[in-house]
Amino acid sequence: MSKRANPTIIGAFVLGAIIIAVFGISLLSSGQFFSEKSEFVVYFDESVNGLSVGSLVKMQGVPIGKVTDIQVQLHPENNRILTPVFIEIDHEKCWQLLRHKKKNTQQALMEQLIEDGLRLQLQYTSLVTGKLYIESLLRPDSPVSLMHLNQDFAELPAISSNSQKVQNNISDAIREIQNIPFQELFAELLVTVKNVKQLTGSDDMQQVIHLLATTLVEVNGIMRVVNRHSEGIAAHAESTLKHSSAAMAKLDKGVAPLLADAHVTLASSRQMLAQLQQSAGDIGAAFNPETPLQQNLNSTLLELRRAAKSLRLLADYLERYPEALIKGKSE
Repeated sequence: MSKRANPTIIGAFVLGAIIIAVFGISLLSSGQFFSEKSEFVVYFDESVNGLSVGSLVKMQGVPIGKVTDIQVQLHPENNRILTPVFIEIDHEKCWQLLRHKKKNTQQALMEQLIEDGLRLQLQYTSLVTGKLYIESLLRPDSPVSLMHLNQDFAELPAISSNSQKVQNNISDAIREIQNIPFQELFAELLVTVKNVKQLTGSDDMQQVIHLLATTLVEVNGIMRVVNRHSEGIAAHAESTLKHSSAAMAKLDKGVAPLLADAHVTLASSRQMLAQLQQSAGDIGAAFNPETPLQQNLNSTLLELRRAAKSLRLLADYLERYPEALIKGKSE
């Protein structure tokens, strides 16, 4: 006769299995099973291509939730196709933001966040893959646009993103590329290549190339000769400069005495002229102006004045151009 099972042991075993299962689920979900979450709906007025269930909802790059569902809906008034996106926000990820909003209900909390500038925007995870995610922003200056078409979920406002602009730019670029007349361009390119081939293959061009190559060889030879004698040329140039410097030094030494003599001569001439003028005055007072003697004296004084002027001009010229004593007067 078999022994009857003890119900107490079976119950304890089942209870322990349940406790272990709950503990394992909590560990596998990293505690998310017990975390407080809120679901919202967002109506984006643009294409959501690239957004999928499981896409992240971020704030300043920090994941605070995910996309739970994407649907298609027809607007009851204007028959426009809408794409409501349902998201789930984890309160633990943004508890610092929510704890300052002392509201009793979730609806009041969302209204306060919207008033503070909470907006949602589509952004690219990668332009290569085209994947999108939802970024939470604080843009209090942007307008609030709500559909009020879903009574089961609180609605969050959305703003236009750069993804639509990027798509429009890509479409415009593709359209511009399609409008390029590639066939005409290739035809003109072939004609250009043909003309270049004919030009380079002509006899005149071959002769020009040959002459150019010969000229380059001759120039190279001249440069080699110049390089070979460059040290001698430099030495001769340096010697010439030294001789020129010595000659200029001698010229400077010789010009100074000549200028001194010229100044002495000029002073003597001025003194002589003064004396002659004084004598002429005495003679003029003694003799009649109409006499030949007076006329001769006047002529003599005029000549002496001219001579004095010439000596003064000579002294000024020698002072400005002392090298004229060696080289002579320049042209």
